[in-house]
Amino acid sequence: MDAKDRKELVAKLLSASHEKSSQEAERIRQEPHPSFEFIYEHLRSYVLSKFMLTPDCEADDIKELASLSLARTMKLDPDVIHSLDQATPCDHATSESTKKVLLLYAVQKDLELKPDAEKISRVSTVTELAEYVHAAL
Repeated sequence: MDAKDRKELVAKLLSASHEKSSQEAERIRQEPHPSFEFIYEHLRSYVLSKFMLTPDCEADDIKELASLSLARTMKLDPDVIHSLDQATPCDHATSESTKKVLLLYAVQKDLELKPDAEKISRVSTVTELAEYVHAAL
């Protein structure tokens, strides 16, 4: 596969990921009185889409999902990423931590939630994120 084909493939994958996560966010926003179970189901699908992971991924920890996402997109072992990754321009923040923060920001933006920095900063799993969203809605 040449560089042009690779760029087209990546563009298609990113577009599909964005479309799926947008649909899931819309489902949550449009539900008049969403139950926790409804939010969890669609938010999990949203997160997996954002991270370009398959629905059969069982992890709940957001950093673990971020690491799996990095491993998949970079075709590296998640343990290698975790042990070698420290971005010095970002005060030694890891890529998985950065992905987590960006995901939490995207959830608040896409679901049109009023930010609550204190509560969102304690979120570490998809289950906790669903609890945060459920309480915020």
